[in-house]
Amino acid sequence: MDFTCTEPDRGSQICGYQMQVAQWQNNGHRFCARPKARGKYFCDEHHQEVLDTYGEIRMAPGNAIGR
Repeated sequence: MDFTCTEPDRGSQICGYQMQVAQWQNNGHRFCARPKARGKYFCDEHHQEVLDTYGEIRMAPGNAIGR
């Protein structure tokens, strides 16, 4: 999995799904660095994971949708 330790801009085309990892580096936060899926707020994997867990996807204004 591609990841970064810095949060991508909400308006970018990077997934940015935040994962908590039990590590001391960067407070244990990692963000998905894959491109957003077309018409979705996350990459395909994380889009489905959020739907399966919460039943819906709610995003704050300013979050880009994948192109």
